[in-house]
Amino acid sequence: MVLVLNFFLKDAFADTFNQVIQKQLDDANVSCNFIRISTATTTKEIQLQSHDATHLILSGSEASTLDDMGWEKEIQEIVTYFMESKMPILGICYGHQLLVRLLAGKKYLQKSPHPEIGWGHINIVDNPLFSGIKDPICLLAHYDEAIDLPEDFHILGSSAKCAVHGFQYRELPVWGVQFHPEYDPESGQELFDDLKANDPHYHAYYENKLTHANQLQQNKLLFTNFVTMTL
Repeated sequence: MVLVLNFFLKDAFADTFNQVIQKQLDDANVSCNFIRISTATTTKEIQLQSHDATHLILSGSEASTLDDMGWEKEIQEIVTYFMESKMPILGICYGHQLLVRLLAGKKYLQKSPHPEIGWGHINIVDNPLFSGIKDPICLLAHYDEAIDLPEDFHILGSSAKCAVHGFQYRELPVWGVQFHPEYDPESGQELFDDLKANDPHYHAYYENKLTHANQLQQNKLLFTNFVTMTL
């Protein structure tokens, strides 16, 4: 069972994320347990609901990992539990940065000098998480980023504007991806519409390398690789 910790603050974003993750895992023959962190009460509650979990996914969020949201200590305990049990962890966007904060410290995070919004190309290196994926195009939507990670982090992905788009922590089954491999054009438009309405610099940040939706089909392999991972 995959435990999905959902950090989105807006109901619509949280619901859409759960839907697209479930869609990505439909063919993997695994069940999911979704927990909305803003409504969960205690670490014990999360631990009880994660009793049968074998994998952990940490979602994106409108929140900033540079801010103290009040849930960091509880999430630290959950991440530590999964790591000590050698169970795979995948952080996406906010979740990617949160893993950096928990494993290395907030000093390895910064406001992005060049925020990325849209559909961008990610440069990746060989890694079991990316097996079968070539020259991926993925949704980008971030204003913060990880920088200058210590040697415990193996950098797996980058873009022209962001040096750390993916990592593996040590030789453990712990990965973070700054990009969003889960969204398709329809679900991703919800994020773009909100950013366009609230960010006067939206058009300066926006890019679109997506020429047809079929370019996104291979991104599902990332989730298949993740849930079938054995190290």
